[in-house]
Amino acid sequence: MVAVLSRFVAFTNRHPVIRGMLSYGTIWPTSCIIQQTIAGKTWENYDWMHALRFSLYGALFTAPTLYGWIRVSSIIWPTTNLRTSITKALVEQLTYGPAALICFFFGMSLLEGKSVPEARKEVEAKFLPTWKVYTIETCIVLAF
Repeated sequence: MVAVLSRFVAFTNRHPVIRGMLSYGTIWPTSCIIQQTIAGKTWENYDWMHALRFSLYGALFTAPTLYGWIRVSSIIWPTTNLRTSITKALVEQLTYGPAALICFFFGMSLLEGKSVPEARKEVEAKFLPTWKVYTIETCIVLAF
C-alpha cells in the first residue's frame, strides 16, 4: 500500500495539473454536499447530479485554467514578495477572476441543461454581484 501511495504522490508531483484536477474534482462536490447538508438535505435527498456537475466543472475546467493562470503569472512575476503578491492578486481580480466567474455561471447552466440564452441570463443576473463579493473576499484574505 505504501508503494502505491508513493507512486501516486510521485506521479502527481510530476503532473501537477492532474493533482489539481483530482483536488478540485473532489473538493468542489464535497463543498456542494456540505452546502446541501446546511440547507437541510440528507443522504436520502441530496442532489447527486448537482454534486457531479461541480466535480466535472472543477476537475475539467477550473483546475486546468487555474493551473495555467498560476503558471503564466509566475512567469510574468517570478519573485515572491508582498508587492508581487498584491500585483498578482489585482491582475487576477481584473482578468482571470471575471473570466472564471463568467465561465462558471455559463458552464454550470449548460451542464444543468439550460439553453445558451438561459445561460447568458444567468451570467447577467449573477456575475456582477458575485464579482463584488469575490473581490472584497480576496482583499480580506490578502490582508491577513
